[in-house]
Amino acid sequence: MFRLFRAKKSLTRKERTEQFLQEAGIKINYNLPNIESEEDTTLRSPKEIAQRVTVLTVTNGVAFDATTGEKAIQYLKDFNLWAFVTPDEREFLENPTEQRKTQETWKCECIWTLLWALNLIDDLGFPNTMCDLNAIPEENYPLAFQDPNEFIKGITSLRSVREILDANDMYYRMDWAVVDARLNGKEVENLISGVVYERHYALNWLVNYMGQEWDDISTDT
Repeated sequence: MFRLFRAKKSLTRKERTEQFLQEAGIKINYNLPNIESEEDTTLRSPKEIAQRVTVLTVTNGVAFDATTGEKAIQYLKDFNLWAFVTPDEREFLENPTEQRKTQETWKCECIWTLLWALNLIDDLGFPNTMCDLNAIPEENYPLAFQDPNEFIKGITSLRSVREILDANDMYYRMDWAVVDARLNGKEVENLISGVVYERHYALNWLVNYMGQEWDDISTDT
């Protein structure tokens, strides 16, 4: 997606995003403010992101019936990862109802976004299609390791603040377009609202938006 980002470098991030959205035929709210600057942004650490994406891959397995909540809990405890499971995730794993499973399947988009931030996926892609976790090389996926902590230990770097803020700004403004369409009983033809929301959610966590933790991330538009 962002490989197509060819707007003039002299433009602000907001202006570059708006130019891209205009060319993509997506409604723009020109009154939306700028997001935080690079100087004012502190990204999550590579290790913290790796821990988060590892937990998400386990809960995702339960959501897609690849394993049970009970087995997932034991797995996380066996590898000393239970401390990184959020209260909402613990509640889900202890009682994975079909409704919660459906909700949690969308978190595959968060996994995709976090792996992109860790440079383990080349291109985040345009949110008119859902991600394909099966397309991720095995060596880049936490559960492909006999001990997922080996995956975590191997993560030492991530994309630049500029790249992540570019993506954050894009999904912030796309999310506004999706919400605006829904409020007016419409859909944005070339965007999948759930994909936009989940990626915006993960990106807000990455940039420490309002200092919020995973369960409490807001996607203000």
